[in-house]
Amino acid sequence: MPEIRLDSAHIERIVSQTLRDDAGLPPHKANELAAQICIRLSASMATPTNPPLSGYRIIPSSPPFGSAFTKAVSAKIARVDDIGARELWDLVYERGRDLPPAIADSPSRLR
Repeated sequence: MPEIRLDSAHIERIVSQTLRDDAGLPPHKANELAAQICIRLSASMATPTNPPLSGYRIIPSSPPFGSAFTKAVSAKIARVDDIGARELWDLVYERGRDLPPAIADSPSRLR
């Protein structure tokens, strides 16, 4: 069965119109009943356990300027400065992955 996606206001108008036309309910009663039906439909819908995320990354796009990251890189590379650290950080960031939904759904885990 194909999935149908409509916003709740649109569904409420369709149900209200059907109740007025087919059941002969007065407009105010049809609107009240349509609102109750939409509330029940919304409550019965399954919520995704891992909602899709966008815009969340484990690391920022820029390294901290003059930070421990630069010092750690300099310990591994003979000569490095903030420009070299920035280039390395860009490589790390480009190959980084988006947060998995299980981690990203809790903002407190990012602190």
